[in-house]
Amino acid sequence: MKLWRADFRIPFTYFGDALLNSVATKGALEEGWWLHNSSLGAPAGLDYAAYPAIDNAHFLLIKAISIFARDYALSLNLFYLLTFPLTTLTSLYFFKHYKFSYGVAVVASLLFTFLPYHFFRSYHLFLASYYPLPLMILVILWICAGTPFIVEPSGNKRWPKLRLRSHNAILSVAVCIFVGACGLYYPFFSCFFLLIAGIRASLQRKAVYPLLTAVILVALMSAVVYVNNLPLVVYRQTHGSASLGSRSVADAEVMGLKVTQLLLPIGGHRITTLGALKYRYNLGPLVNENDTASLGLIGSIGFLILIFRLFFKRPDFPVLDQLSVLNGSALLLGTIGGFGVLFALLVSTQIRAYNRISVFIAFFSLVAVAVVLDTFYKSLRSRKVRFGYLLILSVLIAVGVFDQTTTTFFFVPEYEKTKTEYLADSDFVKSIEAALPAHAMIFQLPYVPFPESPPVNKMTQDHEHFKGYLHAKSLRWSYGVVNGEKDDLWQRTIVIRPVAEFVDEISSAGFLGIYINRNGYADGGASLEAQLTAILGMKPMTSADGSLIFFSLADYHHGSKGNK
Repeated sequence: MKLWRADFRIPFTYFGDALLNSVATKGALEEGWWLHNSSLGAPAGLDYAAYPAIDNAHFLLIKAISIFARDYALSLNLFYLLTFPLTTLTSLYFFKHYKFSYGVAVVASLLFTFLPYHFFRSYHLFLASYYPLPLMILVILWICAGTPFIVEPSGNKRWPKLRLRSHNAILSVAVCIFVGACGLYYPFFSCFFLLIAGIRASLQRKAVYPLLTAVILVALMSAVVYVNNLPLVVYRQTHGSASLGSRSVADAEVMGLKVTQLLLPIGGHRITTLGALKYRYNLGPLVNENDTASLGLIGSIGFLILIFRLFFKRPDFPVLDQLSVLNGSALLLGTIGGFGVLFALLVSTQIRAYNRISVFIAFFSLVAVAVVLDTFYKSLRSRKVRFGYLLILSVLIAVGVFDQTTTTFFFVPEYEKTKTEYLADSDFVKSIEAALPAHAMIFQLPYVPFPESPPVNKMTQDHEHFKGYLHAKSLRWSYGVVNGEKDDLWQRTIVIRPVAEFVDEISSAGFLGIYINRNGYADGGASLEAQLTAILGMKPMTSADGSLIFFSLADYHHGSKGNK
């Protein structure tokens, strides 16, 4: 990541959904927690409760970091970097449990840590935080193997018995609680794999206890997901059905998983020929965020091993048989036209990006490679030969990381570009703040619905209007009213009125300024700027790059009030 070039008080990612995490973290620093932000969605404030965007399990760690960092950008950057060693540690715990040799465990753990997915998802910070998954997969494999815990066979009695004090039971409950508080996607996929594991083990052993164990853990995780989203439930009961953004069955098709993208190299590969191969493929249809699913060369080998094992089972290495079933199930659920689309059609469209199951497939695949490497290592008797094999494993790490990473954006953040843009925005907002009293309300144009708005002319990134808030100390901003709420309908209504009426309306509502992103207008905001200049009798403040302008309503507000 070339971290020596980074300014850690400038966010690594400063666009799109990354801004949601920035806003939540800054809000938590200023107001204690992320659920409500009085500086956004003016005048009422932004209710994050209407939009289930935060994973409480990870956010608790961010909150803990922020206590010491005292800066939202520094807190987020440190948390993202922390996800790398955390992923390595949880992976090592998995391999230690299965008694893999240390060298092989390190290889597989580091390759899982440095998946392309980890970098590509840096702007979806909580998807990049997949460090709990090795522990979740360990629990799934316990059930898949028919290991008795939580629910155990009871001898001659008709019904199995509960046993909650074993190490496996305690760890399973703890892991399911933690994963359940990690958003929607990873709990959803985890519940799916738990059920597959329970069904497989129960059929193999002709006993119901593995399936009952799986059902109990699924119920526990579902309960935690419900509690994690309880603010949303309460909000919808008190405010009506809040808009959560557009979801459709087609999304599950469009954003599904492709086997091709699992096996092809990453875009911008360091080897030009491989990069060109991926570029040619990406010219085809249905390429979107599913482009982040590449397993890399070594992961792809493991994936093919599991596909082969699905059809040619052997008594050795039962874990490979278990992984092959889970891997095949993941493909059937996640692939374009798979069971995920049926789930969207028949149950819910809220889970739509099934390509995100690729991170589970990646771990399954790397475990398969680790089994082969470890078997060969343990067959070596000579200490010198084993030492030589460890050197080969070291080379394998280097080759794997070389193959899975590159020097393009996402892998190496655009530090200088982001810093220039960030500081320019900061200077512009500071100028606005210096011209207005504390807690002044600013109306932002063009009108953009929240959340998940489509592009507005050249404003192609979601949540672009959040940037003003990130640099302000006390200003209040109009953006952030939940789509369909009363204040949102008011904003929609007034922005289509003649400009003079619009200015009177927002001035009467207490707004002291108009913040305009010129990129949101086909003419660059020229017509609106000319009309506002004529009405207010002043030229606007302009940002360094010319994309933002600001009109103060302080004098207009006081003058109109005095006339009344």
